[in-house]
Amino acid sequence: MSQSHRIDGGQPDRTTPLSFRWNNRNLTGYAGDTLASALLANGVQLVGRSFKYHRPRGIFSAGPEEPNALVALREGAAREPNTRATVTELFDGLVARSQNHRGPLEWDLMAINDLAAPLLSAGFYYKTFMWPKAFWEKLYEPLIRAAAGLGSLSGAPDPDIYDHGFLHCDMLVIGAGPAGIAAARAAARAGCRVILADEDFRMGGRLNAETYIVDDVAGADWASAALAELGSMPNLRLMTRTTIYGAFDHGIYGGLERRTDHLATSGGKPRQVLWRIMAKRTLLCAGSTERSIAFGHNDRPGV
Repeated sequence: MSQSHRIDGGQPDRTTPLSFRWNNRNLTGYAGDTLASALLANGVQLVGRSFKYHRPRGIFSAGPEEPNALVALREGAAREPNTRATVTELFDGLVARSQNHRGPLEWDLMAINDLAAPLLSAGFYYKTFMWPKAFWEKLYEPLIRAAAGLGSLSGAPDPDIYDHGFLHCDMLVIGAGPAGIAAARAAARAGCRVILADEDFRMGGRLNAETYIVDDVAGADWASAALAELGSMPNLRLMTRTTIYGAFDHGIYGGLERRTDHLATSGGKPRQVLWRIMAKRTLLCAGSTERSIAFGHNDRPGV
């Protein structure tokens, strides 16, 4: 399989090709790709339109901070809008579509809003569409929301099943980069009951992408060896694809584990599990996000 925009190296497994559809186009990626990396490898740069002015938008980042590549996944009752392509794990048969445009993505009819941008300042509609009063709820607001909205749900009953559960631990480590892995290993070696949670499908954080040296070995190799040790410890639980979304009173944390989001079908298993985690101690090792300097048109495709 030839992909002119595919760079050498990286995490994708070149021996396992995967087929997926993007806006009715049949494309191919590899196991280990995200939807974003597979789109870029296939030369797809335009992935959406901006919220209000419908300006062209490309993939801006490589993680959960992505503001542009919000897409709709799957079809029918299982359709899930506003999903970040940069954290969507590619699987065979994935169907994804762009959203927030009228007509083809490349020729969005609502892009006319960009030409009228000088007249559409922030909050202009609250000052302009004041009369007659009854028109706001019946006419103005529905039209504005339709023009400036993002994706939409199917409206059909959700065909998937979900579950919830409770977990207890001496230490909850949030984030499985080098700091999180080292902390979890030290605590587990000391006999603590440890949960190591990370929202990505591959633990290791930046060690998977950079050329760091840790303990005289390549960072990725160090992470693999450390995770293999952690996986063999009976007092440590590894939780990939798990987002710790909230901290509450009395050491209680909320976690959402995506069990089958990366599979074509759930096979009767819960798609997601909502965990209530009771932790005596918690260590936040979420790392940091690099922010580029903003400049005009910095988030347009190809910039």
